[in-house]
Amino acid sequence: MRCFYIGDHTPSHHPLIDAAKTMNLHAIDLAIIAVYTVITLALGFLVRHKAMRKLESYFLADRSIRWWMLGLSGCSSYIDIGGTMVIIGMMFYVGLKSVWITHIFWGFFMMAFYMAFQAKYIRRSGVMTLAEWNVTRFGETREAEHVRLATATFLLILMIFNLVYLAVGTGKFAEEFLPFSRGTSTFLVFAVVGVYVTVGGFFGVVLTDIFQTSLIAIGTVLLTIMVFQIPETANLLALKDPAWSTLTPTWELWPSYLQQTPESHQHYFWFGPIMLAGLSWLVFKILAGPVVWDFAFFLTTKSPREASLAAGMWTIGHTLRWFLSGSFLFLGIYYLGSAADFDAEKIMPLVMKQLPVGLSGLFMAALLAALMSTISAMVNVTSSVILNDFLKRYFAKNMTEKNLVRLGMAASLVTVAFSFSFSFLYDQIISIWELMIFVILTMILLPGTMRWHWWRFGSKAFVWSMIGTGAIALVQKLLFPSWPIHTSIGFCTVASFVLTIIITFLTKPADTEILVKFYARVRPFGFWRPIRLEAERRGLVPQNDAMPRIDMLNGLIASLFQLTLGIIPFYMFLRQWSQVWIWCGICVVTAIALYFTWYKNLPSPDET
Repeated sequence: MRCFYIGDHTPSHHPLIDAAKTMNLHAIDLAIIAVYTVITLALGFLVRHKAMRKLESYFLADRSIRWWMLGLSGCSSYIDIGGTMVIIGMMFYVGLKSVWITHIFWGFFMMAFYMAFQAKYIRRSGVMTLAEWNVTRFGETREAEHVRLATATFLLILMIFNLVYLAVGTGKFAEEFLPFSRGTSTFLVFAVVGVYVTVGGFFGVVLTDIFQTSLIAIGTVLLTIMVFQIPETANLLALKDPAWSTLTPTWELWPSYLQQTPESHQHYFWFGPIMLAGLSWLVFKILAGPVVWDFAFFLTTKSPREASLAAGMWTIGHTLRWFLSGSFLFLGIYYLGSAADFDAEKIMPLVMKQLPVGLSGLFMAALLAALMSTISAMVNVTSSVILNDFLKRYFAKNMTEKNLVRLGMAASLVTVAFSFSFSFLYDQIISIWELMIFVILTMILLPGTMRWHWWRFGSKAFVWSMIGTGAIALVQKLLFPSWPIHTSIGFCTVASFVLTIIITFLTKPADTEILVKFYARVRPFGFWRPIRLEAERRGLVPQNDAMPRIDMLNGLIASLFQLTLGIIPFYMFLRQWSQVWIWCGICVVTAIALYFTWYKNLPSPDET
């Protein structure tokens, strides 16, 4: 069997990797990148005066973004370089089963639930930040203020980790092309983003994202065409284990897997336990809803209906990522052949070194577009948290709107500088990725779920649940650091769930008036019976309202729809056309079902 071993360091004996070490981009490629950079900066300055009017203009674009614009913006914001490099490396090892890992273990199914109900729930709140949202759920009490402060602190830490993760991926990618060190390359990219986000606010983020989505789409189409110009892919995979090309889940991966992969990816060998642990984590991930920058995205739309439509386009547009990742994967296998000891997370830049002059610059611009759109969204939201949940609320209460906007611009610059500095603590992208999603996010998933779906869950329960779940994750890491990741996730999820239930019954719920107002406005599904009956008695919601049950149904149908969009491209690259047509059929059937269960039940255009 051909050995596709990926070591931690790049060896010096492979000719393609040697070339990657010494080659720089051609002058034409650099010119293309320079033009892209100038256009991106110009778009930021173009909307500067519009963004400077007031805080809501700077951070939420006056809540006037059309759904198709936000949908296109979200497409590129969810396609970052670091994440795509991790996906390509993981696909290289695991093969087609990586679709299950990305959707279940990494939680990508959350987009389907944004589309099904979370987007409209969030927009109905009418707030500016996630921390501020807690007021609509828990009221204006001292305990609710503690919730807001805890949420803002958590979100700030999480966003910094997100930006650090992006900085690590940026440096790892850019150092292959630019004649600078990893640190200098990362600094240049973050500097460009910092300028157009700071001057353009959210208007600038959306405009540049739409431009960047167009670039990504063009690059992805060209890459896909190149893959289908390669001779039959069966020859490339002839020496791969047959299980690499199958979708069926198994308890363990093929016997030679552990010998062919580095330590950072060996936990995927226990595929069944990984999926079970990931599923337990996923349930709370999708029910908690977005807890980072994507929360703020839905607040910028004109109405709950447009927020749902934007999430639908977002779900469909994310298919670009699977074509992009699959193209680089198969071109990487084609170019690298049976080479050993290379870093799988660098397949993407190594492949780009083989592209003709001009195309390299175009793809570099497209990938920088993907990266910058993600960074810009996160910087905008992080500075919003710093300003609205800390500075404005506690230290700058009497500032004018324009001065607050300037303070927000300063917060954006500080965010960029801080995350760039901390990126030097990590080398492997997957290390910071899994630390971020499995340790830090664990603190918010349980309280985040309960606040949407259980009336009994109060503000004190929220704070103590965050503290308790964080303590459980910390104790597990300190006392049992050698546990496999699936054991750690399963233990933390179950223990945190039990603790949260106990804390909830030991503390008081929010005031009934607050809960009735919240339920009548948002209409979430879950354990709301006493509140729902009171809202029905007051005539605030329809009797026996079917919409919460329809929301749950749409979540399941949209998940299957999203899964088909991830599977179809992989089968296309494998050229297993019978499977392509089967999954295309499933995709069409679920799309038709969503037309009747989701689209026909969207909120009224008049709802604001």
